[in-house]
Amino acid sequence: MGGKWDDSLISRIQQANEIVDVVSEYLNLDKRGKEYVGLCPFHTDHKPSMYVSPPKQIFKCFACGAGGDVLKFVQMKENLTFVQAVERLAQRAGIALPAFKPRHQGEEQSSLSPNVLAKINAWATKHWVANLWDEAKGAGARQYLAQRNISEESARKWGLGFALESWDDLIQKGLQDRISEKLLVEGGLAVRREESGGCYDKFRNRLMFPIADVTGRVVGFGGRTLGTDPAKYMNSPATALFDKSQQLYGLRQGREAIVKAKRAVVVEGYTDVIMAHQHGVQTVVAALGTSLTSEHAKVLRRYAERIVLVFDSDVAGRTAANRALEVCLTGKVDIRLAFVPEGKDPCDYVLEAGPEAFEAVIEAAEDVLSFKWKHLADELAAQDNLAGRTEAVQQFLKTVAMAVQAGKVDSLSLAMLIGRLSSMLKMPKSFIDDELKKLFLQKTKPERTQEQPHRIVDIKETAEDPAHKARREILEVILHEPALYVSIKGRLKLKDFGGGGPLREIAEAVLPLFDAGIEPELAQIYRSIESPQSAMLLTQMTSDGGAKGSGLRRLEDSLAMLDQQRHQKAIDTHKQRLADEGLDALQQIHERLKQQKGNLRCGGLQ
Repeated sequence: MGGKWDDSLISRIQQANEIVDVVSEYLNLDKRGKEYVGLCPFHTDHKPSMYVSPPKQIFKCFACGAGGDVLKFVQMKENLTFVQAVERLAQRAGIALPAFKPRHQGEEQSSLSPNVLAKINAWATKHWVANLWDEAKGAGARQYLAQRNISEESARKWGLGFALESWDDLIQKGLQDRISEKLLVEGGLAVRREESGGCYDKFRNRLMFPIADVTGRVVGFGGRTLGTDPAKYMNSPATALFDKSQQLYGLRQGREAIVKAKRAVVVEGYTDVIMAHQHGVQTVVAALGTSLTSEHAKVLRRYAERIVLVFDSDVAGRTAANRALEVCLTGKVDIRLAFVPEGKDPCDYVLEAGPEAFEAVIEAAEDVLSFKWKHLADELAAQDNLAGRTEAVQQFLKTVAMAVQAGKVDSLSLAMLIGRLSSMLKMPKSFIDDELKKLFLQKTKPERTQEQPHRIVDIKETAEDPAHKARREILEVILHEPALYVSIKGRLKLKDFGGGGPLREIAEAVLPLFDAGIEPELAQIYRSIESPQSAMLLTQMTSDGGAKGSGLRRLEDSLAMLDQQRHQKAIDTHKQRLADEGLDALQQIHERLKQQKGNLRCGGLQ
């Protein structure tokens, strides 16, 4: 912790955030015996491999090796520093932290931390909500809500607000509350003027939709114009807290209903979501003005077994459905497609036909391959040239290949599908089969991925080094059998663990405690180490180290290995010193020879 906060304060924050409760805010957990299990968010997990232990207050993935306490889970999941994770969980538990500056006073930070951004967003939300319900200021915005049949109860529940038709309403409020323009600009709430200087509000004359993550923090905003601005909707820019390719509007409000129904319904607009919830259909969420992404699919897969994509029945809706299908199939999720009749959007349809009719549309959602088959038939009928027909078939075969690899098509169904396609196209089955095999080969090529920012590569890279194994063995043994430390006290020093890396950080956390006669608790060690890599290694050692035989024998063997390494290092150092000294002596003789050259009295040395 580097002296940033007192250990007792970190312990209080750790204890106030029960790990099952925190992890459940990010993914769905099922009870299995004394533990809970869910899909690991740190790798592409198709069957639950991450276990959460309430008695130990730790998590561990048996597939990718991720592990740690509640601080490390939040740190890894939100890609935070240790300090930011402490701040995040302190805020969640309502625990005040004493201020400290991670940089020298007066040095500017290049970007805002997620926690600071969340506070600024909460402040802006409060201001815009006040505007909406101000009798004079919010009259026009409330009239728009009435026209869209959004009730006051829903507007308040979803925290809707109103950004005035003013260039500096939010900036002036910031000045009153001592929030600088710089913070507003970095938070995506204000924009700098390029030429004349100064700033202006980013959102003006817009109905504001706060976008919350599953933990309830406002991470960004969507704004719907109430004037003639050609940009009908505007989202917050990307920040350390907000990435629209990963956020889903309404997930915070609908998460429990989605988990219970095992189904998530994805629509296109903010008002579609609000209206569906207002009428009791609470499994509805929306992408933020963009097509569904692979990140969206990964998020939803944590809570739902099935995803239903709801689109308008027009051409644009069907095109959007096509784009979303590939993303969802690669995520190996059960995807269904539903189309609202008569080209209506879900908001209008719920209002006119009622929630039961909307539920019927959702229940009638068709399988992805059925949709693609119909789309292929329409495409072949519409295309009058060979190139167009070939492209349509290729796109269909790509979908089939992804569906097979996602486990949605068994061998019998695939054979029938190939036969049906062969009959439609009047071409041999073997040709279609060969094309699919080519696509399978393309899909099985290894792909680069950046979804694991906290990998365990560093832990494995040195695993074959005997000295590394010995150091790890020593730590494993004393963590499992603390009483054995007495037998090696004085024979082990921190410098034996090198100058850095996970083993060194763990040793720094435990050896001083052992030397002081204190038996460290696991929770105490976790809060003393900041690196997720170190937390992963600690989790592995505390899980695996107790079933490897006699602890005392393992300690003696490991210390013998370190003694041998020290001895060899001493020999190498001595050899190098002798070599250096010998080189110096030869150099001195050489210099003397140069000085004495031509001196007849030194003939024996010429």
